[in-house]
Amino acid sequence: MPPERGRRPLSSSVLRGIALGAGLAAAAGARKWLDIVEVQGGSMAPTLLPGEWLVVERRTFTRRAPRIGEIVLATDPRESDRELIKRVTAVHAQAGTLELRGDAPEASTDSRAFGSVPITSIRWRVIARYWPANRIGGV
Repeated sequence: MPPERGRRPLSSSVLRGIALGAGLAAAAGARKWLDIVEVQGGSMAPTLLPGEWLVVERRTFTRRAPRIGEIVLATDPRESDRELIKRVTAVHAQAGTLELRGDAPEASTDSRAFGSVPITSIRWRVIARYWPANRIGGV
């Protein structure tokens, strides 16, 4: 059936926007375990770029330890009021520590500089990128 005169069918970008809005509304209701953060530096390029926005969650690590390959936000061991976005590259379960590295080694200050970090310093797990629109999706 053709659309009524003066009405246009919804485009896929409008539908994506509606889905994104619904997702953000759900996230707002789940602020205790979901949050939204902006990538500030280039240490995770090309995976994550400065200015991109990410959806992060914290419930996973109440049930299990971080896994190799996951991207996490951790308390910076040099400045406790800062968080770092890094990839988990090693888990030392018996010691309760892990190694974190950026995907862009030349632009990253990570475990190669400050050593292992306690598992308890992991605050969030990155679950998706929601902005910019041309890069929406999992990471």
